[in-house]
Amino acid sequence: MFKFKQVYDQLKLVLDPELDQSLVDLGFVQDINIHQQNVHVSFRLPTYWCSPNFAYIMGEDIRKRVEELEWVNTTKVNLIDHSESKRVSEGVSEGRSFEEMFGEMNDGNLNKLRRQFRVKAYNARQERLVKYLLKKEFTKENIITMKWIVLNKSLDNNLIDYDLVIRYRDIRNEFNLPINDDDIAFTDHQGQRPTLEKFNDYFLDSRRQRLAMEFNSHFCQGVLQARYDKRENKLYNLLTKKVTN
Repeated sequence: MFKFKQVYDQLKLVLDPELDQSLVDLGFVQDINIHQQNVHVSFRLPTYWCSPNFAYIMGEDIRKRVEELEWVNTTKVNLIDHSESKRVSEGVSEGRSFEEMFGEMNDGNLNKLRRQFRVKAYNARQERLVKYLLKKEFTKENIITMKWIVLNKSLDNNLIDYDLVIRYRDIRNEFNLPINDDDIAFTDHQGQRPTLEKFNDYFLDSRRQRLAMEFNSHFCQGVLQARYDKRENKLYNLLTKKVTN
């Protein structure tokens, strides 16, 4: 049970690259099997034709996160019910690159695609927090000059949404951007602060990205629910059984 919890917690950290949401929360993780030091994770996607490069990113991240656990010896990742299940599963499990497995459809480095999606995720997380602050009657001037000490004190005093701040702080860490008390809180992913004159345009573009991600998230979850019954998800059934017992 302890090993299962550790693997489960690691999988909660694996995100759909396009949606910036946990594969577990989205219902994409189908099953976890552990035999001694060997882990086998099965996952599935909303449609049979979901982009192979997206699937490969998720598969690689599953393997990477699970193998961060010291006791894990081998990790097998199995993509099910997909047009490229065999190639994705074999390639990821064997540690081979996307380019090796899908050379004929390789239109760029997978890491470059990862980066593009993380930039969109950065913008979306930031915009959610800025939108929240504006509703809390912070002004645009307050926001572009705000330092992290203000956000941190607001967290300590329970005056601000905890999850919004933590998720934004986490993704700033991904981009190696400073989060010390005296650092400016709101910059782009390269560390540049938007000017007051460009505030509306900057956050309008971020808002569009955030809305597109949220629309795609609702769409994907709807398609997944239409394609599968929750009772077919072995991980869901296992967790439900543990809770009810």
